[in-house]
Amino acid sequence: MELIGYTCSYTPVELLAATGFKPYRLLHGNVGFITLGEKSVRVDACPLVKSNLGYIMANQKKFAAVVGSTGCDMARRMFDVLKELTNIPVYLFNNPRTDKPTIFYDEIDWLAGELECLSNKKINSEILGTEIDRWENARNRYRRLDQKRASNPSLISTADFHRAVMNYHKGEIGSAININENQSDKPRIYLLGSSIPYEANQILELLELDLAIVGDFNCGISRFLNINIKEKSLNGIKVAYYNQPPCIFKRPNQPFYEFIGTQIKELECKGIIAWTLDYCDSYEFELKRIGRIFELPVLRIRSDLSFQNLSQLKTRIGAFAEMLA
Repeated sequence: MELIGYTCSYTPVELLAATGFKPYRLLHGNVGFITLGEKSVRVDACPLVKSNLGYIMANQKKFAAVVGSTGCDMARRMFDVLKELTNIPVYLFNNPRTDKPTIFYDEIDWLAGELECLSNKKINSEILGTEIDRWENARNRYRRLDQKRASNPSLISTADFHRAVMNYHKGEIGSAININENQSDKPRIYLLGSSIPYEANQILELLELDLAIVGDFNCGISRFLNINIKEKSLNGIKVAYYNQPPCIFKRPNQPFYEFIGTQIKELECKGIIAWTLDYCDSYEFELKRIGRIFELPVLRIRSDLSFQNLSQLKTRIGAFAEMLA
């Protein structure tokens, strides 16, 4: 089955799946793909963008289309490059940074029309209802796992959870989920920041040698669990996706801090891990405010996805865990 790639949590997977193509979240962090992507963008571009671009360039025949939303400048540049260098149809919808739902709703209507033309398939309420059921059932399965992760003591690791949710992001929502429970009494921490690529699972494993990640707000792990479609229609999709807890790009971003603050309190977290990718200015600008507002110790981890400093990072994580304990 051909893939329809997407890059943003605000992209409705139900709408993409209604085309008959398989939704595939672009979350790659492979060094080889980064090197390939650097041939088309600046060296100092976001490593996630470079890796995703390299992955698409190396696998062009797999993609029926790529869908994205207006996020950071470098993410938008990736779509420009794809238009220039490939024949893959590219669709970019406007995700307003301010609170303007009607703009978002109009953009989803536009996207639905474009996808109908792409697939030569009418996306009606019956098809959407079927896809909403499929994807909501999948989210419910992962929500039950997330409850085990959030329990006190935590029963499953975030590294294991991340490996499981990769299937969701890759469109394999019918795959079996097998995670062994392993109770953890390690210091409970909250993870937030830049996207967690598929290949970054080893970072989660390294963190959880000394810590228990019991909650997160990162694209690539559990953000999709906040999508809850109550009306089986395109309108229900629009409302659910727009009203999910807002990303840090939204302005004002006070609702972002309110959501994180509630999560940290409910999960009884003792510290925060702030994971940022190189050149991810959106989070770099907010790090001081994050530490000040939540009044918790913050361990900053900045990565270019090369994973060459794991020994040094292990020492820093151990010291952070000791401080929390």
